[in-house]
Amino acid sequence: MADLELDHLFVFVDPADAQPGGVAFDRLAALGLEPSFTRRHVGQGTANLCYAFDNAYLELLFVVDESELKASPLGRAGFAQRAAWRQTGASPFGIACRGDLPGKSWTYRNPDFPPGVSIAMSEEGDDPAMPLAFSSPVHAPPADWTDGRAGRRQTAAGLTQLTIERLTLPRLPVAGGALDSFHRAGLIKALEIAEGEPELLIGLEPGRRLRLPLFMAA
Repeated sequence: MADLELDHLFVFVDPADAQPGGVAFDRLAALGLEPSFTRRHVGQGTANLCYAFDNAYLELLFVVDESELKASPLGRAGFAQRAAWRQTGASPFGIACRGDLPGKSWTYRNPDFPPGVSIAMSEEGDDPAMPLAFSSPVHAPPADWTDGRAGRRQTAAGLTQLTIERLTLPRLPVAGGALDSFHRAGLIKALEIAEGEPELLIGLEPGRRLRLPLFMAA
């Protein structure tokens, strides 16, 4: 598992929250974070706003087309439930790794992907109460991207690394599965089993921590 690296993590937000004046956008701006890129996911019904750090990026994910989302081949990932996490009790989080995804998985292919590109999705995510773990088709951290998407990353705020400090789960993850392997490889520093609303504590290194999905400083 030494070759596993954090590629990015997503959190579902309301579309308005990813715009100026929205809770997520404004709380990130108050920390000095600058958006790096945005993308519309054709055939998936979602779009994003992303904040690149040197090692990984934070993705605010939101629904823009409900009918497209329902018809998406990504339906097994439970995006509809995850987007409405406050009503459904689903986890709004996803964690993507660089490297081979551990444990049992299924393959997601989108017609908009380049030929031969696919994503391995952990079967643990079949339970929408658990975060979605998956592989990234990208093999380099944002600091090494050459297409300009990363922008200035978060250099203006003096922040370099995105880390997962603690992930709260409703139950223990499957031994040898993706989430358990992420923990043992250090992608997730601590797991906490607890009832109640989902929470993910991230580090914005050096020296800041943020609780998701509320985007509150910790």
